[in-house]
Amino acid sequence: CSHPSSSARWAMGHTRLAIIDPDNRNADMPFQLTFGEKHIKLAANGEIYNHDALYKTLVEEEGWEHDRTSLSDCEVIGHLYAKHGGPETARRLDGMFAFVIFEEDGSTGDVKAFAARDPVGIKPLYYGRTKDGGVNGVNGDVTVAGGYAFSSELKALVGHVETESVVAIPPGHYWTPETGLVCYYNPDWLRKDDYAPWSTDPEHTVTDDEIRSAFTKAIKKRMMADVDYGFFLSGGVDSAVVSNILLPLYREVQDEIIAEGGTPNRIPTFTVGMRNSPDVMAAKGVVEELGGDKYIDHKIRYFTPDEVFDTIPQIIYHMETYEAELIRSSIPNWFLAERAARDVKMVLTGEGSDELFAGYLYFQDASTPDQLQNELKRIYNMLGNINLHRTDRMTMAHGLEARVPFLDTEFTKLVMSVDPARKMVDPDAVRNNARGREKTMLRELFEGPNANGESIPTPVLWRAKAMQCEGVGEDWVSILQNKLSSLVSDEEMARAAEDFPVNTPHTKEELYYRKIYESHFHGLEHVVKLWPGGGRAMGAEWKSDMYTREGLKNVNLLSHALQEGKAETAVEGAASGSESGSSVSLKAMGGMSSNSRMMSTLTPFGKPVGWSMAAGTYAATRGIPRGGNSDVSSREMSGSASTTTSELSGEQRQ
Repeated sequence: CSHPSSSARWAMGHTRLAIIDPDNRNADMPFQLTFGEKHIKLAANGEIYNHDALYKTLVEEEGWEHDRTSLSDCEVIGHLYAKHGGPETARRLDGMFAFVIFEEDGSTGDVKAFAARDPVGIKPLYYGRTKDGGVNGVNGDVTVAGGYAFSSELKALVGHVETESVVAIPPGHYWTPETGLVCYYNPDWLRKDDYAPWSTDPEHTVTDDEIRSAFTKAIKKRMMADVDYGFFLSGGVDSAVVSNILLPLYREVQDEIIAEGGTPNRIPTFTVGMRNSPDVMAAKGVVEELGGDKYIDHKIRYFTPDEVFDTIPQIIYHMETYEAELIRSSIPNWFLAERAARDVKMVLTGEGSDELFAGYLYFQDASTPDQLQNELKRIYNMLGNINLHRTDRMTMAHGLEARVPFLDTEFTKLVMSVDPARKMVDPDAVRNNARGREKTMLRELFEGPNANGESIPTPVLWRAKAMQCEGVGEDWVSILQNKLSSLVSDEEMARAAEDFPVNTPHTKEELYYRKIYESHFHGLEHVVKLWPGGGRAMGAEWKSDMYTREGLKNVNLLSHALQEGKAETAVEGAASGSESGSSVSLKAMGGMSSNSRMMSTLTPFGKPVGWSMAAGTYAATRGIPRGGNSDVSSREMSGSASTTTSELSGEQRQ
């Protein structure tokens, strides 16, 4: 599009996964909003939880006189931008988001550009420079300077930009062509090395009730939806804590539906794993304790090591990474998201707790609270490249949105202001499954009953931290690694450094993944951010032998009493006599964004504020690679198997 008096051009593409105001076509993006001489073009991916409050403030306190065209949470971004500009808009948003705005001046045709990503990096955003002559040589004019292209995913940029120019916008940053990248999210707890209110401020206190209240608020705001939603119940303590708070809130909503004469729904929950795996059996125990089938519709996606191998090319294509630890953890998430997307369009998850409460087993080797606090900040800063990257890509590949209440910025600020001495991990407690083990603070915070009088089962509350690739089954990773190693020759491994000088693979598993990545994203190896040393634990200030490049050394640490054939494991100091916690009935044993995916391109045409836009068809880059089908075997709790073949297209996404 362009103004008659200007050579500036722009274009946007967007595919909607409609969750708020889903039936209103005015809520479809890109938004084209006019405020006087300001013409705002907006493509956004995410959820803005405070959108109603923001618009109310604009109208009632700041004199804003323009109506909304829809109830979409993302539309408010355009109103805020028109009133306050880009940087202030990014700072005011409470939610997960990545967006691009073009502001066209109605009188001159000049176009300004602004892009931003949420503070934590929940939603992805990339940009790169287009080739000379515009995008793929628009008009064939080689004298035209290259411009910019933006996308939620790398695959949309392939073939449209110079690969070496591609950059992931970091969490908490915005971008303009005039300023480049600017960090707008600068909380003291994250940016100041001397931040320690627990020792420097005598009046600083954080009570357990304040933490629990803040977490309840974080969950409640993420229940915002006009469509059915569910929950990823992994069986770990993190998801158990979320479910323990979520279920009473969900039942309150259902009670209101009943009072209005409607029909209530059970909340759908989804678990993935091998049969009798730690995650599956723990999840069953949680469901029993939180009300069972009366309130919870629990679906389990069982998988076997044999079916894992065939999914790896698809997973790497959607994950856009070759990081081995991340790919391993993405495999069960692929199966989980595929199953959940058949029933709902949005899920809540327990992601992010470990980065706040020192949840990984290698924290037992931290020597001081200062070391622990520094490590929490380090791995928090990697969330957008690792945990959240996996969460977003695996859900969005199936037209599903994931929300992460633990990473609410206000909740995070509160928890990170707690004396880190309270989060220290005792190695003896880890070995003996006792108080003092990893995440003891979190476990004790939610040890009591919830608003409905229901408690998390003790074996779940105190089970060991399992990586996403470990809890679903103790031995499948080694089976996978042996299989992949047999497919890579010694000769290939010997020339790995020559073939891949950037982030050279160190194992045959890593080399196998790298070759698949290279087939899709040649020249974009620099975009992938790896853990130093090949794993999360290797970059800590201390040394730990808990993990190697291949994963957790001792997977027996993950077993618990709810698995068949596993001995009961006692928890020293756990509340004795708590029937709900220690005695668990096992009757059950036996293509595009959250609000969207987007692609935008921006090309200057000879003058500093003149821009040209051209976009590819982003929807074509989502879902199964062109021409491919997905053979998905879904096995439910009944044990029966059904096979479906379907095009899991990203066009289902918002």
